[in-house]
Amino acid sequence: MTFTINGNTLKKYEGNEEHVIIPDGVEAIADYAFYGAHQLRTVTFPASLKEIGSDVFYDCEELREADIPDSVYYMGSAVFSRCRKLGKVRFSKKLTSLPKITFYQCDSLQEVILPPRLRRISRACFQQCRQLREIQLPETVKVIEENAFDDCVSLQKITLPDGIEELHPNVFFNCSSLQEINLPASLKQIGKGALETHGKIRIDADESVYLAAGMFENNWNMNWNFGANGRYNGRNEDNYQLHDSWLVNLDLEQWKPLARVILAVNYLESFRRSVPEFDIFILANREEVLEKIISEKRFTALHQALDHQLVTPDILQPYLARIHDPKERALLMQERHTAHEEEEDLLDLL
Repeated sequence: MTFTINGNTLKKYEGNEEHVIIPDGVEAIADYAFYGAHQLRTVTFPASLKEIGSDVFYDCEELREADIPDSVYYMGSAVFSRCRKLGKVRFSKKLTSLPKITFYQCDSLQEVILPPRLRRISRACFQQCRQLREIQLPETVKVIEENAFDDCVSLQKITLPDGIEELHPNVFFNCSSLQEINLPASLKQIGKGALETHGKIRIDADESVYLAAGMFENNWNMNWNFGANGRYNGRNEDNYQLHDSWLVNLDLEQWKPLARVILAVNYLESFRRSVPEFDIFILANREEVLEKIISEKRFTALHQALDHQLVTPDILQPYLARIHDPKERALLMQERHTAHEEEEDLLDLL
C-alpha cells in the first residue's frame, strides 16, 4: 500500500487496492487524501485516528461501507461526496455535527448510524441520496440546514425530535415519498420551501407552530406540479398534496386561492374543533370546497361539513348525482332526510 505520511498525518494514498488498512498511529487524514482511488471498496481506520479532512473520499465510486471509530472528533466537508456505491456508514460517537455535503450524490446510501449527541446536520448533507428510505435522528438534533435532504426521493420516514429548533430552507425539497412529517412545539424557525416535498403527505404539527405559505413554496401553494419528467406543467389541481393534517395556526389570506380550498378540505377531514377563520371561508366558498371534496371523494370532509352545518343538504343536492359509491349515497340521502325532518319539527314547534 502506498501512503504518504507526514508525522501523524496521512497526506495521500496512491495505491489501487480494493481493501485498504490505514496504519496504526495515524491521527489525521488530510484533505483529498483518497481522491481518485477508484478501486477502493473498503477502508479500515485505526483507533488512533482523530481528524478526517474535507473531500477525503470524494469520488471513490466503488467504496461500499465506512465505520468511523469513536476516537474521531472532527470531520471536514464532503468526506463521502459522490461515493455512488456507498451503502452504510457508522459515525463516531464524539461528533456533534455532520458537515455540509457529506453524502452528496451517494446514490446507494441506505443505512446511516448517526452520533448519539448530534446537534446539527449541515447544508446539503444528504442531498440526492436517492436510495435512503429511513433515517433515525437522535433526540439531541437542534438544527437541520438548507437542502439537507434535498431530492431524497425514496425517503419515507423521518421523525423530528422534540427539542428541534430550526428547519432551514428546502430541507425536504422533492422528498416525494415522504409520507408523514411531525413539527414539534420546539420549532422556532421553518425556512422557505422546507416542506416542499412534491408528494402527498400528512403533517402532524403542534398548534403552536405557525405555518406560513412560503414553507410550501413552489408546491401546491403555488399551483405548481412537477411530473415524472421534472418539468412544470401548471396542473397541480390533479395532485392532492395534503391529507389528514390538522393545520390551523396560519393566515389563510397569505395563501393562494386553490391552496385555501385544499387547506379548508383538509381542516374538515381532520376536524378537532371549530376554527372561525376556516368556517367563514367555507361558508363563503362552498361551491369551490364542495367541488374539491366531490371530485376527490373526500367524504370524511363532506360529512363534517354537513354535521357542522357548513354545507346544507339542499346545497349538496346538485352534487349527489356525481357520488357513485352506493353506501355514501345512501348515507348522504339519509342525512338529507333527517335534516328535513328536524326542520319540519322545528317549524311545528314554532
